[in-house]
Amino acid sequence: MADTGADTRRYRVLLTEVSSASAREVLTVLGRQGHEVGVMDSGGFSFTALSRWVKRRHRSPRFADDPLVYLDALREVLAHHAYDILLPTHEQLVALSRHREEIGRLVTGLAVPDFAAVRRVQDKAACIRLFDELGLPQPDTALVGDESALLARSDALPAYVKLPVATSSRGVWQAEDAAALARIAAEPAVRDTFATGGEVLVQRSLPGPVVMVQAMFDQGTLVGLHTVLRRREGVQGSSSAKESIVLPDVTLHLTKLGATLGWHGPMSLDAVLDEDFGLVHYIDVNPRLVEPVNAELAGADLVRRWLAVSLGERTGPLPPPRAGVRSHMLLMALVRHVEVGRGRRAVLRELAGAVTRRGWYAGSKEELLPVRSDPAVALPLGVVSALLLVAPRLWERVAGTGAPAHALSAEGWRQLLKE
Repeated sequence: MADTGADTRRYRVLLTEVSSASAREVLTVLGRQGHEVGVMDSGGFSFTALSRWVKRRHRSPRFADDPLVYLDALREVLAHHAYDILLPTHEQLVALSRHREEIGRLVTGLAVPDFAAVRRVQDKAACIRLFDELGLPQPDTALVGDESALLARSDALPAYVKLPVATSSRGVWQAEDAAALARIAAEPAVRDTFATGGEVLVQRSLPGPVVMVQAMFDQGTLVGLHTVLRRREGVQGSSSAKESIVLPDVTLHLTKLGATLGWHGPMSLDAVLDEDFGLVHYIDVNPRLVEPVNAELAGADLVRRWLAVSLGERTGPLPPPRAGVRSHMLLMALVRHVEVGRGRRAVLRELAGAVTRRGWYAGSKEELLPVRSDPAVALPLGVVSALLLVAPRLWERVAGTGAPAHALSAEGWRQLLKE
């Protein structure tokens, strides 16, 4: 079987959703490589809208509403359309891992881990215990099972309170003082977690920038890795600017984690970096590949390696890591300005910097909506920019405040556990 470094074959690839930034970036990489891409499309705002790289759209129900109904629609698509590879670009991977043998009979290329491994990272409480077991660094974290235990953690503030199952920065609250902790304890989702016997995390806040780690595994072996610093925050906790960084300890950590879980396919982690000592403390794990364009710009070949692992082919040695590769998401930066109340002038300054390639934009490449290579995406970018300038208060309609269509809800997680 061929090494992916010399692989120029073109595949028919199906993406499991269209509404996440990660799906858009995977589409960009696949499109530039010449693959034929289809998508499962549940409607609503989509980063893939008008893209010339989407060859076929399959209407589907929202994964967030019912993962089992979504899986029925996916089965129908795979049964009636000839795809070589299925890439779960968000938490559809969790549902696919529950049914991986069945789905694997419908499509040749599929790389998802065993569901038992997924359970150990999808549930944040289980993941905390796993990291303790492996000795991987993480902030001081307590697991609490009721409201009184949560309120008693005021000695750990400032801290983040996290639901055991949450995504896209939902289900995470920052508590600076005891009053904030009390408000969080009264959140319906927190109370529901306690009522169903779940545990909530109280994780001490650490100073330092956020590190985003992206990895690919082949039956427990690390075959792809890329690490970036979040240089600028985007809307709702996203990243609007990244820069690649080399952290040797991360390779050791991921090698150990993947081998312990026997992980197969993509995994991404967030961490906080102690810049004085170059140490990371992991704060979140996602069983998916998050926003891979910076990795492709740096030569990490994560998407190409994902295709190879999906087909059971060799990936070749890890490419040498490259530091200093910069990328940005203009849309996330624009919406962030109005989210925090900076208003029209800040939006105009951001647009001017992007157009003139000044400030962060000097030497940086757009990763989310690449107008030069996919020109039609200029339309939604222009519409959103105009909306923010005319009516900044409408930013929530752009960003959305409810559960994204691609997210796995707590109820959806319970459905999968009961099967």
